[in-house]
Amino acid sequence: MAPVTVLLTLMGLGIGGAETHVVVLAGHLQDLGYRVLIASSGGAYEETVARKGIRHYRLPLDNSRLPAVIHSVAAIRKIIQSENVALVHAHARIPAFVSDLARRFAGVPMITTAHAMFAAEFHLRSLSRWGEKTIVISSDIKEYMIKRFGVPEANIILIHNGIDLEMFNPDLEVDDLVRELKGDNNGTVIVYISRLDNFLAPVSISLIEACGRLHAEFPHIRLIIVGDGKCAGEVAARAKEVNAGSGAELVRLLGVRTDINRIMAAGDLIVGVSRVALEAMATGRNIILAGGEGYGGLVSEGSLPLFEKDNYTGRQFKNQATASNLVDAVREFLYLPVESRQQMEIKLRQYIVENYSSVKMARDTARVYQAVLA
Repeated sequence: MAPVTVLLTLMGLGIGGAETHVVVLAGHLQDLGYRVLIASSGGAYEETVARKGIRHYRLPLDNSRLPAVIHSVAAIRKIIQSENVALVHAHARIPAFVSDLARRFAGVPMITTAHAMFAAEFHLRSLSRWGEKTIVISSDIKEYMIKRFGVPEANIILIHNGIDLEMFNPDLEVDDLVRELKGDNNGTVIVYISRLDNFLAPVSISLIEACGRLHAEFPHIRLIIVGDGKCAGEVAARAKEVNAGSGAELVRLLGVRTDINRIMAAGDLIVGVSRVALEAMATGRNIILAGGEGYGGLVSEGSLPLFEKDNYTGRQFKNQATASNLVDAVREFLYLPVESRQQMEIKLRQYIVENYSSVKMARDTARVYQAVLA
């Protein structure tokens, strides 16, 4: 019996939570016996999916202009027909809109995953397509989909993000990277991982300023920023200013990297939200929740269940990441005894192992496929 072919559509394969989710999901679906195809505008993870033996179709699924939409609809319709696709799984608004038009021509079902709270103005709601079933990654997104988009509760399935526990592992061999990141001072490495766009770059700039303020008190800290985007130049300029003021390479920008797991393992404290936060915890690293949607501070054992509701974004508290509250959170971590840090690292890793395995996520997703295809 031929394997079921599934087409995963998303805006791109650059660095990001949804993008990483799709790459991990695709690999596990293959292990479960599915034949997996991906369509996107491409990016850093194209090579990764190619190594997995997954065919990637490069299409302008990040472009909402009419010529691009028409081109993408025709291309996906052709892929569905030529590759005998049984189901389409879309991962963002534009890919879902395009995929929905194409799959209706071809007569196959579609499901979607809502990775975030999409803007819900009237004209955007009218262009949103959710398919036969909608997977959400947190309970607050489920509530939002029901309230703002009118998606029936019966059509929504909650499946938490899944982390590859072998890839994000505290026992990785990273001595070479530790030497590269820490340099000669063997200090504390703080790692911030994010796109550097209009929405998220302000967080990185606030963190740069926070580390600048802390440098006199903790001269051996170093901030590593991983990511790229249209505001990367602005972030680099602020880093240069702070480095000049501190008289040291306090801040270093690495740009786009696909060895995020090794960078996390080489760091001491990770700053980020959502999938980055979960990956950091899987790697056994302490985490400060700070992102474009909110601020949650240094995660403690007691706060772990609390942040499940908003997918470790801190958005439920309506606080924004600022230089001042980041100073407080980083200082709180730096004053922790080494033994307390290490105990927390073990607890964070165990929490992810028990609750956020990517294997479980993929199996739960496959069950949705089976139900839709039945």
